Amino acid sequence: MRSKGVLYKDIHKSIAKKGYTGSQAAIRQFIAKEKRLQKDVEDYDDAGSSEIIERKWLLKLLYKPLEKVKQLTDEQVQNAFRKYPLFKQLYDLVWSFKSILLSGQREKLHTWINKVQTLELTKLNSFLNGLKRDINAVENAFLFSYSNGLAEGSVNKLKTIKRIMYGRFSFDLLRNKLLLLESRKFN
Repeated sequence: MRSKGVLYKDIHKSIAKKGYTGSQAAIRQFIAKEKRLQKDVEDYDDAGSSEIIERKWLLKLLYKPLEKVKQLTDEQVQNAFRKYPLFKQLYDLVWSFKSILLSGQREKLHTWINKVQTLELTKLNSFLNGLKRDINAVENAFLFSYSNGLAEGSVNKLKTIKRIMYGRFSFDLLRNKLLLLESRKFN
């Protein structure tokens, strides 16, 4: 309808009669997104062979293995790697870091750091600076099987509850609420 010059308000009226309950602004956003996608297809489509994959699914590959990202196939990932070699490089670096952490071989960590430094990627350099700043703690993660994760989780929960209750009640109420939540967890 929009490509035929129909105004947004008329489109809204038309589809509202068919049960649409959203706003006119939502229609504008949807059409704008579709136009961007169409432009991307036209810009990147060489002989009709391009497929658009949402960025969020590719980013999930940095956190989860391909088998756990149901929206992507191996072929789509390989095509993305060919089209975006920097993403392939980043993917390999992230997964090699994970395997180094799980292996417990801290010597490989320093090799990995040196390898990443040569790439000179701004975001990775920021990560590397954080690693270097706290290298002793990172190396301890290789040496010891325990961490302060449990304590950090409890502190995070307390801060969240405190933030939710901000300005409402007393310390005693906050304490009682936290104790109640903890007692429910073990029942």
